[in-house]
Amino acid sequence: MDKYIRIFRQSISQSLIGRTHYIQIVAVMLFLFGLLLTSSCGSLPRTRPAGVERASDFHDFRIQRSRLGKIEIGMTIEEAEKHLSGFTKEEHDAVAFGFGGGSPAYLYSREGEIVLGLIPRLDTDSLLFIIAAHEKLRTTNGLNPKSTVSELIQKYPDFAVWYDEMNEWEYFQDEDNGWDFIFMTDKDTEIGEYMGFDKPAKPKNLGVKTDWITIR
Repeated sequence: MDKYIRIFRQSISQSLIGRTHYIQIVAVMLFLFGLLLTSSCGSLPRTRPAGVERASDFHDFRIQRSRLGKIEIGMTIEEAEKHLSGFTKEEHDAVAFGFGGGSPAYLYSREGEIVLGLIPRLDTDSLLFIIAAHEKLRTTNGLNPKSTVSELIQKYPDFAVWYDEMNEWEYFQDEDNGWDFIFMTDKDTEIGEYMGFDKPAKPKNLGVKTDWITIR
């Protein structure tokens, strides 16, 4: 009987030793795998932080005459939206951009920031105006929807602003390209000194930024 007990104890002991050895091997392998993974992290491609766009994201939306990239005045909203994959869409009233009559304004955002807006002709799907809003959009002459008056003067030496009595803001028109630079100013930030609102004024406040560009 004692013989069988000794044999049983030996087998248990050998089994425990084998199991312990196996666990040690697994632990070593996991440790080595961790070192390998850590050392290789430096070669992994880095992801872009949220809100940081590649330059190419906006090169496709150059502000031009009667168009923003491939989106052109006169096309349908449906046609325009084929070039807006990845944007978040919201519908607002076009009166917020100075257009009455009840037309909607479709705003398209990325990373929570409004990039552009599309305003159709009343009761149609035909695009009438384009709103360029994001500062990373660029005009063909290097300006953007947040350019200052000083920056505009560098491109337009004869720069002068008009006062919009209905909307109570100021604007500058590039008639050759069909762009309106809109400034939502008030009495404290007013750009021009007006003798009357039927004539443009020379700028006195050069640090004011554009709020958006309307493409006609």
